[in-house]
Amino acid sequence: MAKKAKELTALEVGRLKEQGHHAVGGVAGLYLYVLDTGARSWVLRTMVGDKRRHIGLGGFPEVTLAMAREKARVAKDSVAQGIDPIAERAAAASRLRVANTTSSQAPPERLCSLPSWHDDP
Repeated sequence: MAKKAKELTALEVGRLKEQGHHAVGGVAGLYLYVLDTGARSWVLRTMVGDKRRHIGLGGFPEVTLAMAREKARVAKDSVAQGIDPIAERAAAASRLRVANTTSSQAPPERLCSLPSWHDDP
């Protein structure tokens, strides 16, 4: 049987400075990763299909413990419905890039009339 992590309080989470992965409880698989640089970030470790996924939920303290738990619950609900949150996020970012690229391009006739940067003989 899987071991259940002790549910930490916001004060206890704020005191975590030791490098490593710290289970914070409240949602199965929710961890606070502390790097050797001192940077801290929330990660949800879960299985999506046959793959283990590490889903980033944001940095600490910008994302509070309560916010991280809520984001983890939403991500776990998506996984339960068969949706991969990482693939969904990548697809949304791709759609945004395409939308920004196509709307900000100059019309083709404008591109042809731009001066060049090299010297023509």
